[in-house]
Amino acid sequence: MTKTTVKAFVVGSTSVVVQEELGRVDDSGAGLGIGWYVWPSAIKLAAFLDRNRHLVHAKRVLELGAGTALPGLLAAKLSAAHVTLTDKDEADLCNARDAVLLNHIPPSKVTLTPLVWGQDFAGGSIDVILAADCFYNAHDFEDILATMAYVIRRNPHCVVYTTYQLRSVHYTIQPYLARWKLHAKEVPCPASDDDVSVFLVEIRGC
Repeated sequence: MTKTTVKAFVVGSTSVVVQEELGRVDDSGAGLGIGWYVWPSAIKLAAFLDRNRHLVHAKRVLELGAGTALPGLLAAKLSAAHVTLTDKDEADLCNARDAVLLNHIPPSKVTLTPLVWGQDFAGGSIDVILAADCFYNAHDFEDILATMAYVIRRNPHCVVYTTYQLRSVHYTIQPYLARWKLHAKEVPCPASDDDVSVFLVEIRGC
């Protein structure tokens, strides 16, 4: 049984409506829970963007593994020039597509397109990449960084802001950063942020 819930998140002075689906399954009967829920990492990334609106103002933004797309939708509302929301297939973009309409965001400001991690993004120039809790499964780490690296090579000014929840000290992206010639540094967040187990990282090309 699928339960669809529409939620309004107030981030600073901006309200963003998202759509969650609990209990959704695909054609094989497998659960699709990961991308259909707003995780703490997405909330923390959205709060960071609200505190640093200049990072997305008039910028072309790409969100990887958008899911419910809270950070990407907020970027659109914070006057990004254009936002591209991506996930692995069209089915995983359904909630984000509905949320664009729920937030009354002009269609000209947002593009939704499938993008499999490990592949290049061929949708034009990008200034900022957002990724909330994409580093969930260690098997995906290198593919995610490969996609980021492809975009950064064509857009040397591009900066990645990603949040992740520390689930195991044995999982690290460090070896893959070196392989793809990327540099990462942790961005300090206010102590008032709710979840101290969620970390914010900035990634740039070396």
